[in-house]
Amino acid sequence: MPSPPSPWQDAPLFHLFWHNGELNPARAEVMRARIAEDAARAWSPPRPLHAAAGIPLPDPVQPGDALAQRHSGRRFGEARWGAQELGRVLAPLRARPGDSDTRRLPSGGAKYPIQAYAALYGTDDAIATEPGIHWYDPIGHALVPVGPCPAWPALSRLLGVDWPERPAAVLFLIAEPAGTLAKYGERGGRFVLIEAGVWLGALGQEVAAMHAAGCAIGSFEDAAVLALLGLDPQRHLAVLAYACGPAP
Repeated sequence: MPSPPSPWQDAPLFHLFWHNGELNPARAEVMRARIAEDAARAWSPPRPLHAAAGIPLPDPVQPGDALAQRHSGRRFGEARWGAQELGRVLAPLRARPGDSDTRRLPSGGAKYPIQAYAALYGTDDAIATEPGIHWYDPIGHALVPVGPCPAWPALSRLLGVDWPERPAAVLFLIAEPAGTLAKYGERGGRFVLIEAGVWLGALGQEVAAMHAAGCAIGSFEDAAVLALLGLDPQRHLAVLAYACGPAP
């Protein structure tokens, strides 16, 4: 039986770009060295200079608003998260039954290439009492068990982090980009990354509204993450990870 066509035939340059940025143990060591060197250098974000003066704008964001509370937190408390907390965190990603695609988070061409998986720790009986990997079903707003989850020390090594406390959940944003690339070609690769960023922003704002802790992770080993989730590296991309849980 012939194999299905490669999703990369529509965007070979995006495939090359992605492959050049993948991390394995050797590449991760190089990146850690670059990060350490950068930490020793002074830096300020770019700021354009223009001749005209700025026009002041009203700021409706109050100190207690979720947007003002959002920050990257790498330390987590010991309280257990269950179906209620996870349902709230994942709610921005859901597809409301009966509503059109315009009610979901935006997606180029309504292809929705991003999927979410969760490595869960310390959940309640409604989900599982043992650590496990789950796929998030946005239509059913449900967590579907996929397989066992390694203990936090093993997963933290795979993620490239050295945090002492484990989070309640690590969410993986995974792309299956074939539909987007078939429609938009190389430009579709940009849409896939933009969509993952929108999902990350939605998760971060929801975690902030819960007064919980969360942090994006980009130092994971790509092939190891896909293997952990049981996904095909010829079809899927490990785009981002997001650790979250109760604040310490």
